[in-house]
Amino acid sequence: MKKIYFLFLICAFVACKHSTKIPNVDNINIDIQIVRFDKDIFSINDMAVLHEKYGSFFDNFCDYVLGIGRPDSADFQSNFIKFRNDSIVMLAQAKAAEILNSYEQTLNKELTQAFKFYKYYFPQKHIPQIYVYTSGFNPSLIIDQNIIGIGMDKFLGSDEDIYKNLGFSKYLVQNMRKELIACEVMGAVGMDEFPLESTHYTLIEKMIYEGKILYFKQRLCPRMSENDLFGFGNENMEFCKNNERQMWLYLVENKLLYSDNYTVITKFTEDAPFTYDFSQESPGKAANWTGFRIVEQYVNNTDTSLDKLMNETAYDKILRESKYNPKD
Repeated sequence: MKKIYFLFLICAFVACKHSTKIPNVDNINIDIQIVRFDKDIFSINDMAVLHEKYGSFFDNFCDYVLGIGRPDSADFQSNFIKFRNDSIVMLAQAKAAEILNSYEQTLNKELTQAFKFYKYYFPQKHIPQIYVYTSGFNPSLIIDQNIIGIGMDKFLGSDEDIYKNLGFSKYLVQNMRKELIACEVMGAVGMDEFPLESTHYTLIEKMIYEGKILYFKQRLCPRMSENDLFGFGNENMEFCKNNERQMWLYLVENKLLYSDNYTVITKFTEDAPFTYDFSQESPGKAANWTGFRIVEQYVNNTDTSLDKLMNETAYDKILRESKYNPKD
């Protein structure tokens, strides 16, 4: 089944020390090679050829990502031509192609290394194919069966003028960089393989789930910086470290941890310039950082493997056995 992810909490392969020993994965035979779906989309005019080459991925890309329907729907041809001839889309494709011309080999290596760690921790899992595309700034990642699609127009660089002209928020644009693609892909893999099964959950359950995904990304991208893991700037990161106890006490004392109110959950765990209840100096999604700290302490206390962690859905157990109680 096709899945679409709007992900901005991303990470990079940058030097950073973690207490967990990095396993040696040199003997794992994986070689990721990116499929340049974007080139064919802008060069092949025959829809039958595209459908034959890419199958359901082409259909789902057009229908769910571009929103122009499936190839057999009315007005598809004209809508597809409009997409390809759109001046902003054409500019974004040119910039994305320019980035890939110089960065594709590096990205192949980064993805290969990340999936080697994935295979180390989850030897029974399949390794997907990687496609890249330009979609007119629609979803940055899609998962369709055994294919992951990467929207390169969401990774043109934090100083890209297109983003400024389109009014993208600064707190999102700071993470829209090519160096962050590999770990965002792994985050999508984690969400796809280990979804939050329940559609009715509390704030603490969402926090711990997001903490699990962050921990998963950290283990598969072990050389990332903590700032890039959380998508925080230096000041945001320092705020969380300096106010860990205060944030936790706020949630406890205001009886918010077990709230199942969607608005409450969203304002603490979803993208925003800052977390309103924690002050304007805090980052958006600050509660996810707390969730990560809970997960981290749970793993340290119980010596739980990554596989068991990701399959553990008893969030009350994770909280209890983490013995989480931040000090000043």
